[in-house]
Amino acid sequence: MKLSMIVISLALIGFKAFALVGSSSAVGDGESKIVLEAQTEGGKIEPNENKSSFQDADIKVNRLKYSYGLGNFFNLSTSNINIEYGQFSSKEERVGASLFYPSDSGSYVSLGFSAELVHDADKLFGFYVNVTPSSNYNEQKFSNPRIDKFSFGLNSSFNISESAFQKSLIHYGSGDGQDQNSYIAIDTGFGFRLNKIVNFPLVLSSSLFLEADLKDRFDSSYDAAFSAPSETDRIRAFKYGTLLGVSAEVTKDISISFDYLQKLGGYDARSTQISKFGVAYKF
Repeated sequence: MKLSMIVISLALIGFKAFALVGSSSAVGDGESKIVLEAQTEGGKIEPNENKSSFQDADIKVNRLKYSYGLGNFFNLSTSNINIEYGQFSSKEERVGASLFYPSDSGSYVSLGFSAELVHDADKLFGFYVNVTPSSNYNEQKFSNPRIDKFSFGLNSSFNISESAFQKSLIHYGSGDGQDQNSYIAIDTGFGFRLNKIVNFPLVLSSSLFLEADLKDRFDSSYDAAFSAPSETDRIRAFKYGTLLGVSAEVTKDISISFDYLQKLGGYDARSTQISKFGVAYKF
């Protein structure tokens, strides 16, 4: 099978900023794609080195994405413009009787451009650039979804056999420019096409991810409650884990996906588990 199934897996299995990072979503010249996503972030919030600060995470994100294919714009193999609108909510951050941040809700709009420099039957290499000109939420809150003023990513994939491929993604996110740190995320793994077994286009993927903040932030309220007297603990997230995904074509134009991310180690996590369900319609 040609690389179209790899494109499907990259478009539907990639998370939005690890807190799930998303790769480019390729559609053909003159085509459009609409994607609806529901994402839940759970597990634990880990805002301080003191494990007494750990608490349950609960972030819910709903997204609406639109992509339009520009064809071989500037002689690129494939190029798209992308628009995304998201709404989210997060529970209060509380340990015992101490309230650090109340529950919050917010929204954002991001604009993007994605392209494939190489796309043939055996390999793919592409990039994407996104900006978020509008957002509204409590940026000081520790447990928020990743929302970047600017982000950039490179994605690649190549066939190992007719049924298996290798995929990689490297992503840079700027954070919000104030309270949320900039970071880098890397995802590398393998995908498997099971269409010969189940008689319809079905892709399973498994990969390892790494997410690391590029600078420090500090939170005086958590320091006062959990750090040693007169000391401050930096917040600089570093975490690694596994990312599992499945995507399938329901019809020629409709596809669905489910993804699950689990932190295995690290620190300063805003959540340790993420799951996402998506439905895409191409027309």
